[in-house]
Amino acid sequence: MNKHYWGLWALLATAFVIFAVLSLWPDGIRVGGYNLKTPSLSHMIHEMTVDNDTTAADSLDASGRLPNGRHPKGWRAPMDTTAKTILFIGDSMLEGLGERLAAYCDKNGHKLIEVIWYSSATLHWGETARLTELMGKYHPDYIMVCLGANELYVPDIKNARRPYLKKMLAEIGDLPYLWIGPPNWDEDTGINDLLRQEVDEGCFYYSAGDKFTRSRDGAHPTRTSAHAWMDRVVKWMNTTGAYPIRLNYPGEGISRATRIVVYQPPV
Repeated sequence: MNKHYWGLWALLATAFVIFAVLSLWPDGIRVGGYNLKTPSLSHMIHEMTVDNDTTAADSLDASGRLPNGRHPKGWRAPMDTTAKTILFIGDSMLEGLGERLAAYCDKNGHKLIEVIWYSSATLHWGETARLTELMGKYHPDYIMVCLGANELYVPDIKNARRPYLKKMLAEIGDLPYLWIGPPNWDEDTGINDLLRQEVDEGCFYYSAGDKFTRSRDGAHPTRTSAHAWMDRVVKWMNTTGAYPIRLNYPGEGISRATRIVVYQPPV
């Protein structure tokens, strides 16, 4: 190492030792008629922590977002125990998920509108105004999305689908939401990485790491497995997710959504 750097490190080390010694005397040390006072290490660390926390808190807007429009890591809204109108949109994975979510909604006084667009992907939702139209019609307080299963093999997906995903998230805006990732049955080309990059902190449930029992097509979870999947999602929502709501366990069984809307596969 260059001798100039050694000298700099020696100077810094000496200064730190002097500071540490002075910090042992909270009232200071008298030298030549002067009282040398320095705050303790713990006090300085505390002040730095408080200042940093205050700065971070002051930078959040009313919806808990940073100036870049994202939630800070670990941010969570308080538990919301009020009755909600939940709009649940997605592909055919909703067949099993929706039945179980409806049971939670029945138990907890929520209204569930389930919209299944068979074979759909972020591409189809993003290039249409369907999500905006549904929001205008049903006025949801909470939005849940399950998309990505039909995009496991899309090449260059981050460039191909990012604009459509961004448009969907812009339509959702400041509404509390949760995006349930696809239940991978194979390695994907980047859909989960894309969702992790764009979906708000605490709003993306990574399903690819879960274990599923598959139906005959090898892709869709069985009904029972899908119901267990929804149980895991709900548990994650209320222990880790950014927007926890009242979803007490409903016991075994399923229910029907308040309203089910079905769209045929895109042409």
